[in-house]
Amino acid sequence: MGNYKSYPEEYNEVSVATTENVQSLANGYWDSRDDKEIQRDERLGISLEDYQAWTLEAFEAFVEHEHMLN
Repeated sequence: MGNYKSYPEEYNEVSVATTENVQSLANGYWDSRDDKEIQRDERLGISLEDYQAWTLEAFEAFVEHEHMLN
């Protein structure tokens, strides 16, 4: 990983491709859950959109943290 201050253009807003990859990660987790997780999610009313939102929030927090470190 490069230095944010030296190459800020490389670390600007999250690209569309990155957002799609984050959503793909959430979709992959959604598809790989075991039966107990599926039952729990159904009982709690958790949907794929929830996993997508949580994954994106986690990624945005990661990016924010990385910017603070640089």
